[in-house]
Amino acid sequence: MSIDKPKKARAMKIPFLKLALLGLLAVAPAVPAAHAAAGDSRAPKKLMERWVAEAPGPGAGLPGWYSKAPDVHVHQPRNLAKIPVAEIDLLRRRAMVAFDALMQQPSLRDVRGTSLHADINISVVPTLDGVRLVGATFTIRAKSVIEGNTDTIQRDGRFLTPSEEGAVLSVFLNPYDMMARRQVQAEGVERKSLQVRTGSAFGLYVADTLPDYDPDAEYAWGPRPLALQLQHDRSWYQPGAAGVHPLLVHLSSYSHENDDLRSDRLNPERPAARLAAAMFMTDWEEVQRRMREVR
Repeated sequence: MSIDKPKKARAMKIPFLKLALLGLLAVAPAVPAAHAAAGDSRAPKKLMERWVAEAPGPGAGLPGWYSKAPDVHVHQPRNLAKIPVAEIDLLRRRAMVAFDALMQQPSLRDVRGTSLHADINISVVPTLDGVRLVGATFTIRAKSVIEGNTDTIQRDGRFLTPSEEGAVLSVFLNPYDMMARRQVQAEGVERKSLQVRTGSAFGLYVADTLPDYDPDAEYAWGPRPLALQLQHDRSWYQPGAAGVHPLLVHLSSYSHENDDLRSDRLNPERPAARLAAAMFMTDWEEVQRRMREVR
C-alpha cells in the first residue's frame, strides 16, 4: 500500500473535555454536500453512475461504524517551541470543514459494509531547508466490515472489523511533505485545481494561486519548486500570513486497487471506491474557500 505513516513524535490525543476547557470546540461553518459539484474529468464513469443517482441506496452489508467527529492528535516537538493552542484550534476548525463536506456525500452517508475512522493530525513538519512549518492532515480510513468474522465488533449499534487494512483519503492543509518527498505528477488543470497523481493514486491540489503548468512543455512538471514555496507558507494557521492556502486531497489504497479504480474496474461499494466517489463529488474549491473563512 502507498499510505504514508505519521512521523514519530510525542503524540497527544486530545479528549473532548480538555478541548472544551481550552475553548477549542467552536463549530466550523456547516458545509452543504456538493453532489457532482463540477466533476473531475478523471472520475471513473461506472463509479459515478452508482453514487450520483438521485437518492442512491447505501449498499449491501452490515451498517458500518463511522466517526461522529475526527479524533484530534497533536504531535508536539520534543526539543523545539510548542505549537501554540491558537494555531492548533484554527487548524482543527478548518480541517472540520473538509470532514463535514465529505461525510454528507452519498457514498459515506449511512455507510454499509465499510467503517470510517476520521483523524486530524497536527505537527511540526520537518523541511529540507530547516524552516519551521506546522501542518495539519485530516484523514478518513475506510475498512471493510466482514460479516461473520470473529474480529468484527459492534460499536454504537454499528459494526467494524479492526483487523482489516484500509484505504485512506487524506486532506493536507499545506502538502509540503508530499511535494518534497513523493513522486507527484501533474495530470492537468480543471477550473482552479491541479489534477495530480502518485503512481495510480488520485490527487487534487487547490490553492489561491496554482503553480505554473504547461502540458506541452519540453520538461514534465515537477513538485520540488512548489515544495520550496510551501515550506514558507503559514497561511492556514497564522491569520494574515503571506501564502496561498494550499490544499491537497489524496486517495490511496493497495496498488492494485488504485489501478482498478483508475481503470473503472473497482466495485463501487469497496471502501476505496466509496472514498473516491466522495472525493470526486466534493467541490474542493468551495471547501477551500470555506476553510479560508474560518477565523
